[in-house]
Amino acid sequence: MNQEEFFRLLSDKYNINLNPQQKEAVLRIHGPSLLLSVPGGGKTTVIVSRCANMVLNHKIPPEKILTLTFSKAAAQDMKTRFCDIFGKELARNMVFSTIHSFCYSVVRCYVESKNKPMPQILEDGEGQISKNQMLKRIYHEVNNEYISDDRLEDLSNSVSFVKNMLYTEDDIKKLDIGIKNFIDIYNAYEKRKKSEGYIDYDDMLTGTYKLLKRNTGITNMLRERYHYINVDESQDTSLVQHEIIKLVAQPKNNIFMVGDEDQSIYGFRAAFPQALLDFKKTYPDAKILLMERNYRSTKSIVIPANIFIKQNKGRYEKNMYTENEEGEAVVFKHVKNRNEQYAYLTSVLKSESNLSECAVLYRNNISAIPLVDYLEYNNIPFYIRDTNLHFFKHWVVNDVLSFIRLALDPCDIEAFGQIYYKIGAFISREMFEYVAENMGKGKGVMETLLNFPNLPEDTCNAVKYLAGQIETIDYLKPLKAIEFIEKECEYEKYIRRASKEMGYSIDSLNYIIDGLKSIASRVDSFDEFFGRLSILKSAIENSGKNRYKNAVVLTTIHSSKGLEFDKVYMIDLVDGQFPSSKSISDCKEGNDALMEEEVRLFYVGVTRARKYLELITFSKVNNKPVSVSRFVHRFNLVQKQTESRALPNEICEGAILEHVKFGQGLVTRIDESKDLIVIEFEGVGTKMLSLKTCIDGKKIQPVKIS
Repeated sequence: MNQEEFFRLLSDKYNINLNPQQKEAVLRIHGPSLLLSVPGGGKTTVIVSRCANMVLNHKIPPEKILTLTFSKAAAQDMKTRFCDIFGKELARNMVFSTIHSFCYSVVRCYVESKNKPMPQILEDGEGQISKNQMLKRIYHEVNNEYISDDRLEDLSNSVSFVKNMLYTEDDIKKLDIGIKNFIDIYNAYEKRKKSEGYIDYDDMLTGTYKLLKRNTGITNMLRERYHYINVDESQDTSLVQHEIIKLVAQPKNNIFMVGDEDQSIYGFRAAFPQALLDFKKTYPDAKILLMERNYRSTKSIVIPANIFIKQNKGRYEKNMYTENEEGEAVVFKHVKNRNEQYAYLTSVLKSESNLSECAVLYRNNISAIPLVDYLEYNNIPFYIRDTNLHFFKHWVVNDVLSFIRLALDPCDIEAFGQIYYKIGAFISREMFEYVAENMGKGKGVMETLLNFPNLPEDTCNAVKYLAGQIETIDYLKPLKAIEFIEKECEYEKYIRRASKEMGYSIDSLNYIIDGLKSIASRVDSFDEFFGRLSILKSAIENSGKNRYKNAVVLTTIHSSKGLEFDKVYMIDLVDGQFPSSKSISDCKEGNDALMEEEVRLFYVGVTRARKYLELITFSKVNNKPVSVSRFVHRFNLVQKQTESRALPNEICEGAILEHVKFGQGLVTRIDESKDLIVIEFEGVGTKMLSLKTCIDGKKIQPVKIS
């Protein structure tokens, strides 16, 4: 059948109606192609339609087609979509897989051919020991100290990062990872895995890459098996994954890569969007295709989002547009502090009848805890996507609770062990061990400590003062107690020192304390306080039961990727949180990489909304002033500039346009009231032109990438 007959078949039989850009992508079968799809662009429909075109129209055997994507859920969703539309028979031999699963099958095939046992997978939930457990033990062996859960996550991510980037030991030594003795830990981890017969998920990738590089037999077998390769979510693919795909695709290079560098938000996992920007260097005869129409959101969301993302430099030029209705304007809500934010959000959600179409998005998981407290108090059902929250095990939370436990029980040696070196009383490890060995007969830790042989006078005075302070905590209500611990027990000073010495973000640590205060503010006793923490922990762990019920969805923006909701509320939008302190400081020093990823993350967040978007910010965290997120300022400014716009979506500030006389240029200003468009042209400089003349006379048009 010809092209028109195929598209008519898609429309009449399968109810798939493609726009011109989608049709072009579906028809591009041979050679390398990069399809850049904006949020809500319908990329899954295009991939499954393209697979159908290959099989039905080009008679390509289904088993010759390999489709790789980022997650198990995405791979299963794509296979289900294909089966539902085109039938199980057509899909039976077609492979939809994650790249990890694909690599595992390659490694297993090789190992079995050598009659060797397949190593156990070292990951959480698999085998007798997890990756994190092994790293935790090795960290303690190398540094002679325990690692906190949040630091352990950083360590695990760092190990994955260097492996996915194919770094050598010399490369690793040049990195500023922020983990003490990281290279020693990394080498010990690799050695222990090998000696105990384990591999982790990253080893599946690096092992497959090395295997394909040195074993032409396996490489040629895969090339013969798969003549056509689709890669979904390619902006999330790491360097080693791109290299594996490149090796299998050669020499035919029938590779169809789908992604959007504007939605690359997994830099900490070694996502490598540069591969998309360098696609034509890697595949010189490649075709760059665009899908710019957003089917998801209203114009009020799409237009400012499109302009917002243009501030990034490391991207392709594209102009997201929609033919959906105008919709409600984006709402900007400013309140005094975090608690007022949660109170406001609770009151809004109380009036919602369809909670399952509402989502609250945040930059960091720590934002969920006080929000859950408010929702649970008000009987508002919620489903939280990531229940692996470190808040309840975070060292700051443990420190504050240890002060309280020691006040309630002066003999609590475990609580004392958590805080003795953090309280400015010059207490050494030797002194702590003396207390642990000699405490008893009704004496508390402080009283025992005062009996330490030859106790220095300054330490003696400090311990006596501290003993009185800790005793005072017992007489305070929970909120006042936490404030007292910060100020009078000088824990605030330790927080500042720890952030400098160990690289913690002071903003994040203040967020944790503020979250504890939020919970403490509505209880009257320590029993209630500890009970409330236990209730919240259980409520979060059990929220999975609400997944398919009428419950508001709580999620980080990272976990919201691929989802969409009628109403989206983005919270905690203050500088230091979103964008992060690190990205702000790096940007000031001339390094824009982290800030550009933060911009992309914000862009992903706002484009989850179909009909309604609300951005919520405030002025204080933990009684300390904070600044409204620069992203909120930027988005608000963009919306004001576009509210009265009656222009084509492609003509906006930040767009690249082609003028019939002056060539390509960047739009730096549009003022409809003055009939003015200012364009900075290559070679001829800046021109101020009549907006009406340019549009009506068709003197300007958007630049298309080919």
